[in-house]
Amino acid sequence: MAVRESADDSGRGLMSLKSSEAARSVRVRVVDEVLRPRATDLAVRLAEQVRRLRIQAGLTQAELAARAGVTVETVARLERVLRGRLSANANPSLETMERIGTALGVEVAELLSTPTKQKTRDDRLASVLRGVSAATKRRVIRVAEALVRDDRADAKPVLRRR
Repeated sequence: MAVRESADDSGRGLMSLKSSEAARSVRVRVVDEVLRPRATDLAVRLAEQVRRLRIQAGLTQAELAARAGVTVETVARLERVLRGRLSANANPSLETMERIGTALGVEVAELLSTPTKQKTRDDRLASVLRGVSAATKRRVIRVAEALVRDDRADAKPVLRRR
């Protein structure tokens, strides 16, 4: 950084240099103390959610990767954040998060949510129906409703008269 001396030796040039250095110092502190921890917290939250949902679904990292269309290394690096090892995939792209969320049957927002504010996990049927046409959804719902009716009818106790 070049220091210019002011023409009138009043010190104004040096003052502006000190001011800009102070402002830069404040910006660096804000990034280090505020933004990085938030990003790290978000990466840890994402890793925790992916791991929890993956285990809950009974999937290995390889199985999740295959369902999501990403590499096993992508899933492994994402979860590696939990061991305090930040990596390139600690900050995956939105496309990667969408793929992983779809493979786990959840929205991206749930991957980033805190456990206390977590939405209920989509069931397997909802996961299967994601992305199909409205007509297919209506047909599947009609079939599901018929099966539920049959199941309830079978579960009703039969009154026997003597």
